Amino acid sequence: MSRLRRIIVVAAALGSMGAPAADASAEVLTRTITIGQTQRSYILFLPDSPTALGTGFPLVVVLHGGGGTAEQMMRFSRFNEIGKRERAVIAYPQGIARSWNDGRSFRGRDTGVDDVGFIRAMAADIGANVTPLDRRRIYAAGISNGGFMSYRLACEAADLFAAVAPVAATMPAELGPRCHPSAPIAVLAINGTADPLVPYGGGEVRVMFRTRGEIWSTERTISFWVQHNRCAVPPGTRALADRDTTDGSRVVEIAYARCAGAPVRLLRVDGGGHTWPGGAQYLPVAWIGHTNRDIDATETIWRFFKDARR
Repeated sequence: MSRLRRIIVVAAALGSMGAPAADASAEVLTRTITIGQTQRSYILFLPDSPTALGTGFPLVVVLHGGGGTAEQMMRFSRFNEIGKRERAVIAYPQGIARSWNDGRSFRGRDTGVDDVGFIRAMAADIGANVTPLDRRRIYAAGISNGGFMSYRLACEAADLFAAVAPVAATMPAELGPRCHPSAPIAVLAINGTADPLVPYGGGEVRVMFRTRGEIWSTERTISFWVQHNRCAVPPGTRALADRDTTDGSRVVEIAYARCAGAPVRLLRVDGGGHTWPGGAQYLPVAWIGHTNRDIDATETIWRFFKDARR
């Protein structure tokens, strides 16, 4: 396979992940809003039960990876199952050219796209025109490019989001120095130490020999949020159960719970790759690394979100 062909395959797989189909019985709709002169779209899952009087639904914004789509991320992440069981609204926004302006700049990236503004407008559209939302319980999660974008939302929209959960992503190096969150925000990071695309130790993001910007290390990223949320050190550290001894990885939880602002937690997947734990091994291990089977990232993220309030 040619180098160019392999780049295309990786980009497409980051979006589709070889995922199972979404629940056909779920109430799912697509909405379009206009931001400036640009039409933007998102997919929305709605619980089938009404909210209690005077309350609203929690909202989880789930961001696809680079080269992906909202529909693919809906199928891959299985967050609709959470929405149905927990009575939560789940939104899957669509990036322009299948990409998010996450704070990295590199050749071919349009840094003029206001994706923070789009996601703010999407949440406002849902709350005003679709269903009541609990404004204290709005969250964002994503993988890869969607994970980087989650960090940008934490930096620039902490007045809206109570928590973020980036997977296979760290803080973009260009975003870090200008990140001044307006409030504490809970952060759960899930990163593999053997990620061949987004290096755990920071440096250049590379997709099949093409550079995709500079990033901080995982440790520097976590340290930034620990300081912002005024968390006490040292953290609590524990190895999670190795439920699948054949997946080439183990999970270590590093939790900062004694915080004046909001908690910070890292799930370090020792031996893990550019993957969503519990999700599909969407490309060969040689290309993206191992998918951990000891935890389910979707369930883990929801449990973290469930306790977070803005």
